[in-house]
Amino acid sequence: MIRIFFKTLWNNRMRNVLVFIELFIISLVLVNLTVYITERVRIRSIKSCYDMRSVVSAQIMNREDPNGTTPLDKLNQETFSRLKLRLMSNAMVESVSFAGNASPFFCCPEGCTHKFGEEEVHIHRMIVDFDYAKVFKIKPLKGRWFNESDRAKTVESILICKSVDEKYYKGEAVGKLLPGKGRCSFEIIGVVEDFKRTDYEEPRATGFVLDEEVKNFRHLELLVRVKPGQQENFLNIYESEIFSVIDPKVWFIRSMYSFENMRSTENLDRLQRKYLGVLLAIFVLINVLLGVIGILWYNTNLRIHEIGVKRALGSTGRFIKTQLILENLLLGGLGLLVVALVYIQVPSIRITKVGPGVMYLAVGISMVVMVLLILLSTWIPASIASKIRPAEALKTE
Repeated sequence: MIRIFFKTLWNNRMRNVLVFIELFIISLVLVNLTVYITERVRIRSIKSCYDMRSVVSAQIMNREDPNGTTPLDKLNQETFSRLKLRLMSNAMVESVSFAGNASPFFCCPEGCTHKFGEEEVHIHRMIVDFDYAKVFKIKPLKGRWFNESDRAKTVESILICKSVDEKYYKGEAVGKLLPGKGRCSFEIIGVVEDFKRTDYEEPRATGFVLDEEVKNFRHLELLVRVKPGQQENFLNIYESEIFSVIDPKVWFIRSMYSFENMRSTENLDRLQRKYLGVLLAIFVLINVLLGVIGILWYNTNLRIHEIGVKRALGSTGRFIKTQLILENLLLGGLGLLVVALVYIQVPSIRITKVGPGVMYLAVGISMVVMVLLILLSTWIPASIASKIRPAEALKTE
């Protein structure tokens, strides 16, 4: 049987070469498509350090400096304390925090470039206070959040994101130094989940730094966690609560929103931008399916005479069907194997940001899909062809 199998392949070598080339091209398209979809799913599934449910924000700007290019030195610490106390006295409020450049969706954080061996990495700094973790319910995966002991340290404390910890510290960053020049050098006291600016963006290399003095913030954001179901009610009085303490002649509110609404709006906006990519992916997938079915079905029909001769010589329908399926699996498998070997090498030569795990998973999924497509595309025409009577097949000649 094996000898007949390979002899049949050789006798139909010209046709099989064309089938192999077509299946190779289809495999190339399929792997590219699978890599794209797998990478999108991976990014979407990454957990963020924030719990933004029931959190509302007000961005407060100085009328003399609406772009936030200079420190907010006109709002002194006493006013900051009174505003915080005023908000905490509201029955709808659970916790309050002031932060600088530390908000999802709108953050444009400053940062420093840190060197790890030969690699330079820019780590964004989120300027936060003690209560920031309460507002967003941030729980360190390792180490701790800021406490009173961090105020008097010679080297400032920082909490870094999980991806930096795993990539550059092998999961043992707590207690070590984040190297940098001058004020860019920090002691790592904890590790948190990754920071994602939006649900559909790759996480950024991020660190949280303590600074309780509002006058040092270039961009001030007032963050309030309210009790469940109280967002709309609180937003109705949020502005009046703020201006009951600070001077509206000096300050204005640039924006006010709930993070849940902002998240829905941002996700919808990004999904709309990706609709074209999704439609193209669906179009390509349908064409891959139709391409495999068309090629293998047509190739099977061209061999009706050959099948009739084999039936006349005593070959069973099951034998013919099995042979056709194995031939197509071999040709498709060889095409996919060449593509897989190329793509598996891609992460090692660093020509793409897609990680090895995603690449290997995508190649594995593509192989399974390709095998299923070949089986689907061959089974039906092979079953029909294997049942044909020799006299009917030979009439076509």
